[in-house]
Amino acid sequence: MVPVTSVADTPPSTTTPVEFGNQVYPILQRACFECHGAEKQEAGLRLDRREDLIESGTVEPEDPQASELLRRVLLPRGHDEIMPAIGDPLPASQIDTLRRWIAQGARWPDTFVAPKHWAYVAPQRPELPQTRQSDWPQSPIDHFVLRRLEDHNIQPSPQAEPEKLIRRVYLDLVGLPPAPHEVQAFVRDPSRRQFESIVDALLGRPQFGERWARPWLDLARYADSHGFQRDNFRDIWAYRDWVIDALNDDMPFDQFTIEQVAGDLLPDATAAQKIATGFHRCTPTNVEAGSLPEETRIEQVIDRVNTTGAVWLGTTLECCQCHDHKYDPFTTQEYYQLLAYFNNTAQEADRANPKQPSSIKFQGPSMPLAQPARDQQRIGVQQQLDEVKQQQQRRRRQLAASLDEWSVGLAETIEQSPQTYTLDITEFESQGSTDSHERLDDGSILLHGGDPPDQDEYRFLAPASRQQVAPIRQITAIRLDVLLDDSLPGKGPGRNDRRNFVLNEFKVELVSDSASGETADTPPRAIEFSAAKASFSQKRYPVADAIDDNPKSGWAISPQQGKPHWATFTLQEPIDLAAGQAFAITMTQHFGRALTIGRFKISALTGNVDARAVPEAIVAAAAKPPEKWSAKERKSLVDFRIEHDENYQSLGNKLDQLQRRLDQLAPDTTLVMVELDQPRMSTVFERGDYRSPGAAVQPGTPAVLHPSPDGPGDRLTLARWLVSRDNPVVARVTVNRWWAELFGNGIVTTPEDFGIKGEPPSHPRLLDWLAIEWMDNGWSMKKLLKTIVMSATYQQSSNVRYDLREIDPDNRLLARGARFRMDAEMIRDNALAISGLLSLRQHGPPIRPYQPDGIWSKVGGEAYDYEVSPGGEQHRRGVYVVVKRGSPYPSFINFDATARLACTVKRSRTNTPLQALTLLNDPVYVEAAKTLAARINAERGDASIDEKVDYAFQLCTARKPNPSELATLRHLYHQQSHADDPLYGVATVLLNLHETITKD
Repeated sequence: MVPVTSVADTPPSTTTPVEFGNQVYPILQRACFECHGAEKQEAGLRLDRREDLIESGTVEPEDPQASELLRRVLLPRGHDEIMPAIGDPLPASQIDTLRRWIAQGARWPDTFVAPKHWAYVAPQRPELPQTRQSDWPQSPIDHFVLRRLEDHNIQPSPQAEPEKLIRRVYLDLVGLPPAPHEVQAFVRDPSRRQFESIVDALLGRPQFGERWARPWLDLARYADSHGFQRDNFRDIWAYRDWVIDALNDDMPFDQFTIEQVAGDLLPDATAAQKIATGFHRCTPTNVEAGSLPEETRIEQVIDRVNTTGAVWLGTTLECCQCHDHKYDPFTTQEYYQLLAYFNNTAQEADRANPKQPSSIKFQGPSMPLAQPARDQQRIGVQQQLDEVKQQQQRRRRQLAASLDEWSVGLAETIEQSPQTYTLDITEFESQGSTDSHERLDDGSILLHGGDPPDQDEYRFLAPASRQQVAPIRQITAIRLDVLLDDSLPGKGPGRNDRRNFVLNEFKVELVSDSASGETADTPPRAIEFSAAKASFSQKRYPVADAIDDNPKSGWAISPQQGKPHWATFTLQEPIDLAAGQAFAITMTQHFGRALTIGRFKISALTGNVDARAVPEAIVAAAAKPPEKWSAKERKSLVDFRIEHDENYQSLGNKLDQLQRRLDQLAPDTTLVMVELDQPRMSTVFERGDYRSPGAAVQPGTPAVLHPSPDGPGDRLTLARWLVSRDNPVVARVTVNRWWAELFGNGIVTTPEDFGIKGEPPSHPRLLDWLAIEWMDNGWSMKKLLKTIVMSATYQQSSNVRYDLREIDPDNRLLARGARFRMDAEMIRDNALAISGLLSLRQHGPPIRPYQPDGIWSKVGGEAYDYEVSPGGEQHRRGVYVVVKRGSPYPSFINFDATARLACTVKRSRTNTPLQALTLLNDPVYVEAAKTLAARINAERGDASIDEKVDYAFQLCTARKPNPSELATLRHLYHQQSHADDPLYGVATVLLNLHETITKD
């Protein structure tokens, strides 16, 4: 079957016969049938049959001027009657095709059958078209482009100047600018042979993989956090590094695909092949309180189907989730057959506590990364830690053996110690909308429920009427015990994943207990504290800050999470808790980020607060002779003794240090795909709702494409089907994306949609030639890119031509080189490279460059302190910058980077005031400008102002400034003469130049 070609393929000669099936029908199908087709007839008009088209007067054969169809498509944009009513107006070339078709009689053969859409017909290698200008083509690509230009009587542009050409190819292949000496070498010898040697060198640089990983990571929706409201971090950066390495190694694309879709299913899969499956572990994951684990799992599987369709098939498969595709030949049945391939992996979000439906945690398969040096260090630290644990155990046995003798002196300790009374709490309130609490047997309060609120405040009463001892006389302090619990993340004591808390304010009032039935004339009285001490205080968060009346300070306990802690707040003067009275206690935790306490107990202390406190259980046990102690009491006594044994505590401190070191040496992990032993049953979801399962389905592929594969119904079978040479779309879709990276637009300008509603290719035969050439060369990306950049088409000047303004304003015919703004990451990388700040260190965890303070703390329930990466780490390339879906890097977003919430095939390219403000004021660019000025002074210290400005201009644009530009910059320099470094202002302007951030 012959594919439908692009309507733009036809030269505008009125005598050339118009082919209805190949040229006219695709226009009508794409622009008209949505509203005037078989399923829907707006205004009663149907245009998918010739008789309706003619009888309605829409088309008057041989009379274009009398045809309503032509009148409507020629109306100006925004007119009430323009057609198509939705979307962009038809391009001039398509309108010309309709005009010529009508003039030639509007032939619509009676035997016409709608042809198979061009994208679903396997490409064939076309013959190179003949051209009149035989000396221009340098590559087969040029024959296809030049033939189109000659058909429109257009001349190609001359070759770009050497300075611009070398800068263009550097930016395209490695994403970084050439050094001035590299530019000058090419200016001296701009031969084709020299250019080819430059291309080969660039393709071999490690920066190649970093530059080309960015668009692939957009497709993979790679991010370092889960997304949604919680937006916790995840470890998956090893997948990003795998992509970079695979691109640098020029891994054949079929293998590149198979390892990402199903590397874990390959025979004897290597660690790298398993890491590659992170492609489909990049899905956003909802771990918000109240989310349903099965719903989350289904959403992830659906995302994998949709992403696979977009990346490898150029198809909007998501339309089929609820109904058959309205335009393309894909059915709902086929959608769920594809879903069946992905429906056999483990759940990735589940309830942390099965008894609490709102407690959701992230899980799913991960694997440790091989790091031999770190592994060896960890073994050594583990051995030291085991030895200290054994010493602790020996010391505990020694203390337990002499417990009877030690207990003799316990009575004196008790006599001198403050008495502790655990307070019974009532009327507890929390600000958390999903919170509940329970009072445990020891008198403590345990918070549980869904996501803890970002900020919280606990309010409760401790009435005298509920206490075991009443009244409590001469209370000298209030004690807060912060306790562990198995239901808390990592046992707590904090409620969020950090396990820390910040207690901003601890306030106590003496009030009347109206519920007691007794009368006590007690107006509310604030209890004043004179001091505070704690088992441990975090640096810059001392316990005294909980009673300083400053809501911005507070008590915290990092890095000693995972341990119980206590704080004692000493009263300025003793007080009684008498009948009819109550303590009203408020615990304010407004730091944010859900840094709140999960379990706590409140006690009243009497006596000398500075003396050694003895818990009630110890006092009770000490009143008995040793032979009467129960096993529980004996254990409590040993615990109490070791709590105050210096040798044991010294060993404990050493153990803490070793454990922290061991935690630091824990192996890095990465998320991977793992197939279940038993496949799940898959069904169609009625109306797309997983709660309404329909007919069962088996794994399968769309019938319109090549035949379904033989083999088990797993991801490996699907992956091999995707990159079969019989697949009509995968090669076209992929080479089109790469073409768009180089030329600003693809041969198909809708790379996300190769279907009927997508734009037809501007050069269909060229697209097919590229697809076949790529596959015939072993799916080698580097070979194809070299073929493209060595073409005369690629090397044309990008200067705007006034003769093309009406004929080809969007440069679809490729009569000149491409000119467009760099993407966000490349703009930053270039500023760092130009200034000399750029670090070329590769791989590893994400980095955090400068960004405005406070952004992360305002976003999501799981925000974090944003700590700028130390040293040169912050100056590494943009591909390594942390991607937090809920709060992506601001300057990247300003330049149209995405939050990676979903597969992004094509970024927007906008022009906004925020972009100029970013380049002027963002700390990264301010630092780059200062460093660029310092670089100029260092490298051209004895030169004249003109020579310094000339050198700076070359660093930024790869060319010398013209006299007018030089004069302007010289004037700016003298205007800044009062500044510490006048070159800083010049450097700022140069980094802001349109030319500096534009690839042309």
